[in-house]
Amino acid sequence: GVPVLFVVPWVVLRYLYENEGWERNEKVAVWWVIRCPILVAVAVNFVVFVRIVRILVAKVRAHQVSRGDTRLRLARSTLTLIPLLGVHEVVFALAGEGEGGGGLRLAR
Repeated sequence: GVPVLFVVPWVVLRYLYENEGWERNEKVAVWWVIRCPILVAVAVNFVVFVRIVRILVAKVRAHQVSRGDTRLRLARSTLTLIPLLGVHEVVFALAGEGEGGGGLRLAR
């Protein structure tokens, strides 16, 4: 139910101040009403990701295994966590979603 606290005010503001086309974000203030909670969620997920990777590194090093196997296990677990926690969104967090064919928007 928490997303409703952000989505309802955003919908009302879009309806009142920017009701020409919902696919455009011309008024930046209205756009940030919905974008700020998304950025906070991405930041929290990134912090959780970093803490989990630190724990994984400590656990993998604690088991006296060969160095090559350690790197492989750590890489596999890290690559599994990246899409699960949305860490890839950190790269594109501040990229605009407006019109245009910029390289960053195209990559996203």
